[in-house]
Amino acid sequence: MRLFRILLPLILLFFVFTTTKAQRFGGNASHVKWRQINTDTVRVIFPAGTDSLAQRIALVTQQLQSNYNSSIGPRIKKLNIVLQNDVTVSNAYVGLAPYRSEFYLMPPQNAFALGAQNWADNLAIHEYRHAQQYNNFNIGLSGVMGVLFGQNGRALANATAIPDWFFEGDAVYNETLLSEQGRGRLPQFFNAYKSLYYEGKRYGYMQLRNGSYKNYIPNHYDLGYLLVAYGYEQYGSDFWKNVTTQAAAFSSIVYPMQHAIKKNTGMGYKQFVNDAFDFYQEKWNNTKSEAPPKWLSKTLPNSVANYKYPYTDNSGNIIALKTTNKDIPAIVRIAPNGAEEKIIIRDIDYDDYFSYNNNKIIFTSRKPDVRWANSEYSVLHIVDMATGLSTRINGKTKYFSPDISHSGKLIATVQMKDNLQSALLVLDTTGNVLYTFSNNAHLLYSYPKFSANDSLLYVMVRNDAGEMGMQSIAITSGATHTIMPMNNRVIGYPVIKGDTLFYNCTSEGSDKIFAYLARENKHYGIAGYQTGLYQAVSIDSEHIVSSVFTTKGYRLAKIPTYWYPDNGNDTLTPLFVTKPFTNTAANQMLMATGTGNYAITKYPKLFRPFNFHSWNPSINQPDYSFTLLGENVLNTLQSQLSYTYNSNERYNSLGYTAIYGGTYIQPYIDITQIWNRNAPLNADTTVYWNEFKSAAGLQLPFNLSSGRQYRYLTLSASYNINNIQWKANTKQLINNVSYITSRISYSAQIQKSLQQIYPHWAHSYTVTYRRSVNNLDANQLLLNTSFYLPGFAKTHSLVVQAAYQSRDTNRLYIFTNNFPLSRGYEKTDYPRMFKIGVNYHFPIWYPDKGFGNMVFVNRIRANVFYDYTNLKSLRLQTNYPLSTAGAEIYLDTKWWNQQSITIGLRYSKLLNHKLFATAPNRWEIILPVALF
Repeated sequence: MRLFRILLPLILLFFVFTTTKAQRFGGNASHVKWRQINTDTVRVIFPAGTDSLAQRIALVTQQLQSNYNSSIGPRIKKLNIVLQNDVTVSNAYVGLAPYRSEFYLMPPQNAFALGAQNWADNLAIHEYRHAQQYNNFNIGLSGVMGVLFGQNGRALANATAIPDWFFEGDAVYNETLLSEQGRGRLPQFFNAYKSLYYEGKRYGYMQLRNGSYKNYIPNHYDLGYLLVAYGYEQYGSDFWKNVTTQAAAFSSIVYPMQHAIKKNTGMGYKQFVNDAFDFYQEKWNNTKSEAPPKWLSKTLPNSVANYKYPYTDNSGNIIALKTTNKDIPAIVRIAPNGAEEKIIIRDIDYDDYFSYNNNKIIFTSRKPDVRWANSEYSVLHIVDMATGLSTRINGKTKYFSPDISHSGKLIATVQMKDNLQSALLVLDTTGNVLYTFSNNAHLLYSYPKFSANDSLLYVMVRNDAGEMGMQSIAITSGATHTIMPMNNRVIGYPVIKGDTLFYNCTSEGSDKIFAYLARENKHYGIAGYQTGLYQAVSIDSEHIVSSVFTTKGYRLAKIPTYWYPDNGNDTLTPLFVTKPFTNTAANQMLMATGTGNYAITKYPKLFRPFNFHSWNPSINQPDYSFTLLGENVLNTLQSQLSYTYNSNERYNSLGYTAIYGGTYIQPYIDITQIWNRNAPLNADTTVYWNEFKSAAGLQLPFNLSSGRQYRYLTLSASYNINNIQWKANTKQLINNVSYITSRISYSAQIQKSLQQIYPHWAHSYTVTYRRSVNNLDANQLLLNTSFYLPGFAKTHSLVVQAAYQSRDTNRLYIFTNNFPLSRGYEKTDYPRMFKIGVNYHFPIWYPDKGFGNMVFVNRIRANVFYDYTNLKSLRLQTNYPLSTAGAEIYLDTKWWNQQSITIGLRYSKLLNHKLFATAPNRWEIILPVALF
C-alpha cells in the first residue's frame, strides 16, 4: 500500500504530461523567412525584420546566465527561443518535451497587471528563469527519469517534486529583482491576497492551491511570489536553491518539496506557509484604513461577479462590463435603482477593455488568421445603443484600446506594429484612416481618449525603460504637449468628463484615481482604496463611481473624493519585502545592458526535423509498446516511432507516423509493419500472416473564429494500403486492400463561463467516408453531430447527439467500427445504424474539499441520459432497437494540488438487453482518456 501511494502520482502524472501541449502546431505562415542568433546560452529564432529584438533578447539572456544564476544554480543547456511577432496575445512559455520557448511579442495595453517596461525585456527575465530552473532541476531521480523517459520523464519528475507555484513565483521574483518594475512592485498583483485578508477569508492551503468554482481564489503566480519572496527574505539568497536541489533530486520520495523546506528551516511546511502569511498580513494590517464604500453592484451567492470599466450616460445609468462565474462577458446598463439590462455580449478578445461615448460603445474583437495560428488580428466593433446597430470594421488590423468621439463620427485607436512599436490612428466609422501619429522615441501608446470637444487626444505613453507619462495631441495639427512627464509609474484607464481627465495611477503602494484639470494644467489625487480603484467617472462634485477589487469580484462603488495636489509619490515603490530592492546593480541590469551585436544567419525550417525528445513505454493489455516522440523547434513536424508487442497473438509491430504543418495543406503518413499475426479460422485451423499498413494523406485545418464564436473546420483525405502477406502454409483469405478515407469536421461554440459545464450554444459535425479502390467492394459512411443548448439554470446544459453509419454488405473487408452505440451495449456492426442521445448535465455540489495534499474535489456534477439506437439488417429487413436510460456522476478533481482529472461513474439501464442476452443493469467507471 505504501509503495502504491508513492508510485501512483508518478503513474498518473506521467500519462497526463505526455499529452500536454502549449504550442500551436503548424502555426507559422509558410512565407516567413526565419533567422537565428546562436550563442552558448540561447538560439534566438526570429522572423526577418525583428533583428534588433532578437539581438536584445540574446544579450539579456546571456547576461542572466553569466551574472544572475547564483540563486538557482549554474547548470546550462542551450535554449531555443522562437519569437512570434504577428500575434495579438501577450504571453510566453518555456517547456520540456521538447525543450524550447516561444515569446509572443505583443505588449499589453494594460500595464497594471504585467508592468510597463519593454515587453521583450520582461519576457526575457521571466522566461529565461524557467530555463534556469529546468536546467538545474535535472538532478537525482529527476535526472534518472530524464534518462529513462526523455524530457517527458523529466517534466513529470520536476512537476511531481516542485509545485507550479515555485516555478512562477520564482520567475516573478526575478522580474522584480532584475528590473525597476516586475510584478513584485505592482499593487494590483497583491490585491488578491490583500482582499482575502481584509475581508476575513481564511482558506486552507489545499483550497488556495486548487481554486474554486464558487469562490475567488488567487492563482499560483500570486501564491508563488508571496512564498518565494518570503523565503528569500527570511533565509537568504541560497535558500530556494538548496530547497529545490534537494526536492528535484528526491532526497525524500514522498512530498520532496515539503521535506526540503523542513530540512532548511527546521519547521514543518504548514508552519512555513503560515509564517509567510503572518509576515504579509502584519504589513497589510498597517495599511488598512479606508472605510467601506457605498456598493452599487450586487454580489452573487456561490459565484464571483465582476463589473469593470464604468461609464455614465445622460440619464445617470452606469454602463459597465459584467462577467460572473455563471455568465459570459456582456456589457450592461445599470439603472439608478439597481436594475440591470444586457446591451450586448462581448466579443472574444484577449483584452476586455471597452469605451463609451454618447450612446455608442466600441471595443476590439480578436480574429485569427484562417490558416496560420500564429497570425492574429484585432478588429474594431461599434455598437449603437440607440438603434441596436452593431458594426465590425474587419481587416488585417492590429487595433487596441479604441475610443469613440463624443460626436460619434471619429475613432481613436492604437495600432501595434510587428517590431514592438505603435502608432496612434484617427479613423472614421467605416475604418478609413484620417490621421496617423507616430514618434521617433520608440514610445508605446495606450488608451487614447477624445477631449470633450473632440479636438484633442489624450494618450498614455511608455518608453523602453518602463517609464510612463501622458500627452495631448491636437488632431488636426498634430501638435503634441506633455501633460505628465515620464516616470517609473503605471497609468491607464482614462475617462473624460468635461475638461477633467480621470485616470488610474500607482501611488504609495496602491492603484488610485487621479484627475487632470485641463483649465489649470494640474494633476490631483482624488480617491483610493486598500485594494485599489480601477477606472472612475464623476457622478457629482464630491463623488466618483469606480470599480473596486474585492473577493466577490470587481464591484462598482460610490466613492467620496478628496482632491489634493499631486505630491510626486505616484511612482512604483518596494512592496512588503526588501531583498529584491536593495541590490541596485541588479535592479539596473536592463538599463546597463546594450542591444547586442551577434552574427545573424538563416535558420532552416527543417533544422533537426525529427528531434526525438521523449521515449514513453505504455502497457494497455494486451499491447506493450515503446514510443519515441519527436517534434522540431518550429513545431512544423511531429513524428512518432513505435514498437508494439501483442501478448494475445504474440505479434510484433513497428510503426512510424508523421505530420508536417509548414505548408498550407498539411501532409501526413502512417506506416506500420506487423510480423506473425494469427487468428483461428475454425476449430481446427489457425491462419498466419504478416501485415503492412500504410496511409498517406492531406489535412487542411481552418480557424474561422470571429466575433462571439469559435469556429473550426478541418478537411482531410488519405490513401490507405493494407498489404496481407500470407504464410506459405496458410490459405489466402482476402487480397490486399486499398481504400480512401475522407473526413470533414466542423465545430462552433460561443464562450463558456467557469461554472457552465458546456457552452449554452455549440454544435459539431463530423462526416467520415471510406471506400475501397481495388477489386474488393467495401465502403463505410459515418456521420456524427452534437448540439449544446442551455438548460433550466445558467449552469445546466442540454446536449443532443446523433449518429448514422452505413456500410456495404459484401463482408469482403470490414472497416474499423467507430459508431457510438447506446451506452451499456457491447460493440456491434450492422449495415445501417442510427442513434440519438439526449443528455442533461447539471452541477450537484461544489465541495472544495480534499485530503492529504493528494486529491481535491472542486465539483460534483451529474448527467441523466437516454440513448436510442436502431440497428437494421438489410438481409432480414429487420430493425433492432437498443435503448438505454441512465445517469452519470462526475468528480472534477485536482491531484497533488496541480493536475486536473475528471473521474466518473455510470449506471446504464439496458431497456432491450434481451436482444444480446446481457444483464439489464450495467455499472462503469469513466476514466480520463488522457490517462489510459
